[in-house]
Amino acid sequence: MTGGHAPVFPSMLSWVVLGSIVVATVVAYRGVTANRFVFDDVHTVARNPAIRSLSAVGTWFSSPYAVSRSVESGNYRPVLVASYALDYAVWGGGPAGFHATNLLLHVIVVVLVFSLARQLWGRWGAAAGASAWMALHPVNAEAVNYLAARSSVLMTLFVLGAVLAYDRYARADGEQAGIGSRRIGRGWLGGALGLGLLGLGTKEAAAVLPALILIWDRARFGERAAWRASVARTLPFGGVVVVWLVVRAVVMAEVPPAAPAGSAGQAMLFAAKIIATSIGHSIWPAAPGIDMGWPVTIDAAEGVFAALGVLALAAMTWALFRFDPRMGWGLTWFGITLVPLLALPFVTRLTLYQDHRVYLGAVGVAWIVGRLIDHAVQTLMPRRAIGVPFALGLFGLATAAAAADATRTALWGDNERLWEATLAAHPTSALAHNERGLRLLNADRLVEAEAEFQEALRLIPQYGYTRVYLGMVSAARGDPERAIAEFNAALRLRPRFTEARVRLAMAREQQGRFDEALAEYDRVLRDEPAAATALVRSAVIFEHRGQWDEAVARYRRALAVDADRDETRIALGAALLRKEQWAEARDLFATFRVRHPDSYAARFYIGLTYAKQGQDDRALAEWRDAVRLNPEDPELLVELGLLFARRGKWSDAIRWFDQALSLDPGIVSAHLNLASAAERLGDVRRAQSHYRAVLEAALGTVDDALRAQARAGLGRLARNVDRGGAAGAGGER
Repeated sequence: MTGGHAPVFPSMLSWVVLGSIVVATVVAYRGVTANRFVFDDVHTVARNPAIRSLSAVGTWFSSPYAVSRSVESGNYRPVLVASYALDYAVWGGGPAGFHATNLLLHVIVVVLVFSLARQLWGRWGAAAGASAWMALHPVNAEAVNYLAARSSVLMTLFVLGAVLAYDRYARADGEQAGIGSRRIGRGWLGGALGLGLLGLGTKEAAAVLPALILIWDRARFGERAAWRASVARTLPFGGVVVVWLVVRAVVMAEVPPAAPAGSAGQAMLFAAKIIATSIGHSIWPAAPGIDMGWPVTIDAAEGVFAALGVLALAAMTWALFRFDPRMGWGLTWFGITLVPLLALPFVTRLTLYQDHRVYLGAVGVAWIVGRLIDHAVQTLMPRRAIGVPFALGLFGLATAAAAADATRTALWGDNERLWEATLAAHPTSALAHNERGLRLLNADRLVEAEAEFQEALRLIPQYGYTRVYLGMVSAARGDPERAIAEFNAALRLRPRFTEARVRLAMAREQQGRFDEALAEYDRVLRDEPAAATALVRSAVIFEHRGQWDEAVARYRRALAVDADRDETRIALGAALLRKEQWAEARDLFATFRVRHPDSYAARFYIGLTYAKQGQDDRALAEWRDAVRLNPEDPELLVELGLLFARRGKWSDAIRWFDQALSLDPGIVSAHLNLASAAERLGDVRRAQSHYRAVLEAALGTVDDALRAQARAGLGRLARNVDRGGAAGAGGER
């Protein structure tokens, strides 16, 4: 199995085969664009304010929190964030465009695998086998369907692009090359380094790039190039990685270090299990599931099995080197790509293995499989009795793989399908029990939700989110004391757990202990100044206190964090109305209306700002549209009544007040204003009836000033009747 340089332009047949593989890939994953945002997609894409504008590019490269709305997920992946932002700019906020991009990136990776395999083996058949394996193997379905896994696909694209450019550079750097060729080669080296840098900016696991470049160099040129030359050509990539890691360390300095996740011995056993699982799934994928439901500790028997998996990888690599060094280097590629994953067990016990994390490693396996398939085809196809069944078997295997991809794509359609499939395959998944519990909690099925959370707690007793969810169940039951106990339990596990502390503050609000709630929100904001929920909730408390300046300041900060929080924009506008800052409030509501053309609230509040500034015609135009959108808001009907009353159109005013009272008979201001309008028209009985309604309202619900106005109105009416009752008689007609 000796290699050689592939021709620059592959044959027409190879293009047809590659095109067929691409079409098969698109057909297998055709349902992906109908899928929704699931799991981490929500905070990395759907609700991530950093991707909403290309003008935020500075934040992508300077902040560890641009990668996700969740502070707990802080990381430094500016190129990945840029890809999401470009999607948002092109497709908008819906999931379909993001999923289409994921599929496109996977197709490009498949093409790169084909090209590199052709360079490696010098045969288009081996390249076709490798690209088909990469395209259709179900282990890669997670990377295609899971938007948060784009980091693995995009990183792989850049790494393979860097290897392809490096191959051109290394060929130009050969002993037979002339000066002009070497100058071109340096251009290819620059391109390779640039693509490597993009890979590092996509995912930190690309730090293994220098090792992968060396592996490729030895696989491609090892028969005729000295080790010293290979290492020398790799050194620039090591320099790029070092510089990148320094920059990353500076940016990540503000992220609190993760607490150790147990003993070092257990971490090493989990690392071995990651390797063993990755080997198994890369050959034959297990049942789909975003979480494998691994226990928090590994017993001796499982530890031995995991260790045997590591030894098996080493033995297979040695055997392949003896058979064909290039195949040995392919399996070495696979093993090297797993190295970054081995750090995970030292910081967490959750989702240590996910299929997408082996995506880059799958390339090395694909090159091996491609060569084996090609060798089998050469050997068996000339024998018709064996060759035909073999060909049919390959076709059947590819068809089955494509069908499995389609099935997995459907399972990734939404959170419920994904997590129910995970639970069916892995009943010990605490994450899946939590997700089911959240769905039940949102459906107000509290008993069932609590049972799911308790099961999750049994599986992983130290998982803080489960405690938070149990607290949410208690809060929904109206038991803030028990909720507070659960939130505090979560905070004992993680003192800087933003979600737990915000929920604790909300429980304090539920108790009416607003000072304590505000203190908790302020503590959240000391740890995380951009915590939008804490800003908004504390602003509401300041509103209740009548501290409008502080409320407005916090609403402004919340909008600066996330300009797309519509409810915050409305709340800020309403607070500005209380401060009589009419023009600024109107601008806010107008911006909201641009985003939501059919917004009733925007029209109501814009009309209110005009009315407060005496621009009644503009107010009336806005409010007529608002009534069309929502004819059953008594507050709007009262405002319309007041507008017509200011114009002296008492009959029109009465009509609007009447409509408001038909919807809510308890609106005291409507009774008072209707009584006043009726008095102006001389309708004594009607005026008296509504003045009395004000006085008959429950004590404590009516301001003393309003009661005084009602008593004065009744007094005026009584005096007029005593003087002859002409007005009353006229009114009664």
